[in-house]
Amino acid sequence: MTTNIQSRYLLRNRYVFKGKLKMQTGLHIGGGKVTLSSSDSPVVLTPDQKPFIPGSSFKGALRSTIEKLVPGLPGFSTCALMDLNETELNKEYQQGRKQSDICPTIRQWEVARRRRNRPQEAEKILNETLDELCNTCRLFGSPFAAAHVNINDLYMSEQELVDIIERRDGVAIDRDSEKARDRLKYDFEVVPASATFVMGIVLENASPKELQLLCAGLSEYVHGFGVIGGKRSRGLGVAQLEELTVDALELVSDGIDDATRRQRLQDYLVKRDVTRHYEKDEGEVFLMEQITKMFTSNEGAS
Repeated sequence: MTTNIQSRYLLRNRYVFKGKLKMQTGLHIGGGKVTLSSSDSPVVLTPDQKPFIPGSSFKGALRSTIEKLVPGLPGFSTCALMDLNETELNKEYQQGRKQSDICPTIRQWEVARRRRNRPQEAEKILNETLDELCNTCRLFGSPFAAAHVNINDLYMSEQELVDIIERRDGVAIDRDSEKARDRLKYDFEVVPASATFVMGIVLENASPKELQLLCAGLSEYVHGFGVIGGKRSRGLGVAQLEELTVDALELVSDGIDDATRRQRLQDYLVKRDVTRHYEKDEGEVFLMEQITKMFTSNEGAS
């Protein structure tokens, strides 16, 4: 086995974040029309008709939250998934931007064309592409690399009242006349405020920057600035993360030799011991520690 393969598949670290996402306002995540509801826009439900938050929905909301923060962070970058066509990309090059400065995710067609035209260098081009990914694509994944973060579907706890779903009315607005359109009234379902969902996030083989970015995003939810779901212009989707706990398993870093790594891995597999554990009243401390490192370790970075 080569060193590159070992580096790629070796378990280096694992961070497990758990908490409860409590809705401060109503929540609407559309479930399509394949439901038992007669509403024009029902919410997504489990097979036993209980509201839940798909992990993909929370992942998208969390990524969007982080992307808004990145431009103000020293040494971090994001493409914000803003796709560039050939004309727009050439304009960027004419303005002095280097190819390595533009995330491959938003110029996928160019990477594909280079690999197609130079098949003998396809592997080299792919490795260069991986090195050029922005920080958010490294964390959340891209067409060229898998995500380092996995987010479970968020279900309500057994104690939660799950049989109450509000139905609200809406009216389509004609943008030209700025008046309500005749006979275009509709309704949509809303999970009421105070509904609480159990959150579980696993971050694996993350670099310090990826860990710091995730903590920054979760911090927004801890402080009540996180949002999720649709119809947010109506005031829906405001959420707060409570009772956050963090388990940190760190196997590869400076000062950890092979013997220590093997012992830590054995303790984790046999006794589920972790390197560091932060209880419900300490989870926010872990977030603040990592956010502080974003500004100290990257101070002066471009």
